Amino acid sequence: MIPVFSIVYSQLREEFALITTTLSIHEGRTDAAPEAVGLDAGRLQLLDGHFRGLIEAGRIQGASYLVARDGQIVVHRSQGNLTYEENSPALLPNSIRKVYSITKVFTAIAIAQLAEEGKLFYQQSVSEWIPELNTDQHRGITIWHLLTHTSGLMGDPGVQTEPYTLPWYEWWLYEKRSNVDAWTLEDGIKTIVSGRMYCKPGEQWNYCTAGFALLGLVIERASGMSYEQYIRERITEPLGMERTFLRVPEHLRAETCIVSPWPENSFDRTGIPAAAGNGLFSTLEDLWKLGQAMLNDGHLHGQQLLGRKTVRMMVSNQLNNVPSTCWGDKNPNFQMGLGWSLSHHDICSPGTYAHEGAGHCGLFVDPIERLVYVFMVPNQTGWVPQAIINPRAIIWSALL
Repeated sequence: MIPVFSIVYSQLREEFALITTTLSIHEGRTDAAPEAVGLDAGRLQLLDGHFRGLIEAGRIQGASYLVARDGQIVVHRSQGNLTYEENSPALLPNSIRKVYSITKVFTAIAIAQLAEEGKLFYQQSVSEWIPELNTDQHRGITIWHLLTHTSGLMGDPGVQTEPYTLPWYEWWLYEKRSNVDAWTLEDGIKTIVSGRMYCKPGEQWNYCTAGFALLGLVIERASGMSYEQYIRERITEPLGMERTFLRVPEHLRAETCIVSPWPENSFDRTGIPAAAGNGLFSTLEDLWKLGQAMLNDGHLHGQQLLGRKTVRMMVSNQLNNVPSTCWGDKNPNFQMGLGWSLSHHDICSPGTYAHEGAGHCGLFVDPIERLVYVFMVPNQTGWVPQAIINPRAIIWSALL
């Protein structure tokens, strides 16, 4: 007869083995040990346990994270599941994930490149590129307003904490397109800017993804390329971002992290580059390359993405006494760069610039500490502060 304690021990061992298998730490490419660049390795290891606890509690599906300093990657790990499905493969450090609003910094960089080439200017009325905005209501909106979320257009659903939100503009585009026999680009533009303005241009900071869809159209008309082609040829290919796409190739879908079934791609069906605000897929290392290029004043591995003066302007505050009430905030003097967020209110150095994406992910660049942090914490909740905010305290406190 087998003793009861032996049976219990055996069961516990099997359960522990299952947990450790599910939550194995997967290591990606690194360049140096943390101490070599002035970071405490022991402190950084706290990230593993921190994310593991959130995964085990069911708060997030998985976590992948990269820390680099002085151009050297020192942490590049992942744990948890690639998909929401049972028997999911593991989330790996090079897994592809939709990065949603981090797309906006790619769009902002594209606009900055075109400005450097003299093809447009920041204070130019958007109506000069998109005639449908040549109305008394919209004529005052400039490219600068769209880049800084101060256009006065209605913000994203829920941004003003309204209890019952309107649908996303992609839904309006899809519904209209599905219910008309003839569809024109003009119809799509009018759909995006339909309804009243939230405020006059320049009066308030009101987060507006639809404005970046309009910037995507400006990029197409100023460059003569599709938005997708421009991003590929002018940003991702020069920087060697080999796993960054607007449309993930079929053979890589099995390597792509999802938290729900694959959505249809609105980029394909409207004629408007709606994805310019939230459509890119990428990886930790690819996003690090973009952040490192910005930290290097616009260049990486011999490729010049932007000029030094342009980079420094983009990551400098553009607003003066412009209030924000987004997501319950009551900030009378919101800080914003050109496409880059500057308001973090935490341990990051002053001047740190960043962007986050839904579902959730983020790219942070600290020019004082010469540090880049990229993370992906896929989940269906969207906003899990313990997975989004808390890890920064662990990382920045590891600076020696």
